[in-house]
Amino acid sequence: MCTTRKWTEELKYVISCKHTEVPLSVPWDQSNKVYLSYNNVSALKTLVAKANWVLASERDKVKMYMLEEDKFLSIRIEMTICIDAKQAFLLLSDMRRRHEWDEHSGHAELVQQVDKDDVIYHVISRTISEENKPQDFVILASQREPCSKGDPYVVAFRSVTLPTQPAQPEYTRGEILCSGFCIWQETEELTKVSYYNQATPGVLAYITTNIAGLSSSFHSTFQACEQFLQKHKDDVSVRLQNL
Repeated sequence: MCTTRKWTEELKYVISCKHTEVPLSVPWDQSNKVYLSYNNVSALKTLVAKANWVLASERDKVKMYMLEEDKFLSIRIEMTICIDAKQAFLLLSDMRRRHEWDEHSGHAELVQQVDKDDVIYHVISRTISEENKPQDFVILASQREPCSKGDPYVVAFRSVTLPTQPAQPEYTRGEILCSGFCIWQETEELTKVSYYNQATPGVLAYITTNIAGLSSSFHSTFQACEQFLQKHKDDVSVRLQNL
C-alpha cells in the first residue's frame, strides 16, 4: 500500500534528522503542580484538535492516523466499542493496569498522589533500549471529566523529573512529550476511544518497525485493550453505583 510506504519513508527521514538535545521531562514540585497539570491536559487537547490527520491504516475496528508537523510525527489509534465512556475512563486512567493489555508496558508504581485528578507514576517498560536495558519513565498522569455535553473524558501523560526518582543505571530513562486518551460517549451504548502519542526519537524507531501492517503490534495491542475494557467494565460499574 503506497500510503504505508510513504509514511515509512517519512518516518525514516524524521529519525535521521538531528533533534535538539533538550530534555523533554520537566521538573515537578509543589510550586508548579497546577501549571504542569494544566499544560499536560492542554497539550493533549491541542494535539487532538489538529485538522490534518491522515488515515494510515485500518484493520477490523482499529484505525491508525498519522500527523507530521515540525519534524515530529504523531499517531492516533481509534476504535469504537460497546462500553460506557466513564467505565473506559476509569479503567484506562490507572497506569498500574496497563500491563494487562499493553505488552510493551511493565510494572507501574504510584509514587505521588498530587491530587484526586493527578498522579505521578514510575513505569518500567518491557521495551529494551539500544543500550540493551529496559526503559523506565516518570510520568505525570492527569485525568479530567467532561466540562460540558460533547466533551471527551481525558487522560493525559507527560514525563516529569522528581528528585526522589533519579535515573538508575539498570534502566534507560525514557521520556514522553505528549500522549494520552480521549474518550467520547457517542451513543447510549457506543464509546469512541482514541489514543494519541506525539512521537519523540525514543519511540519513532518503534513506530517505524510497526507501521507496515497497522502494524500488527498496534492492532493486537488495541484489540487486547478492547478485551480488557469489556472484561472489567462490570468492576467499575459497581464503583460508579457506590459514588
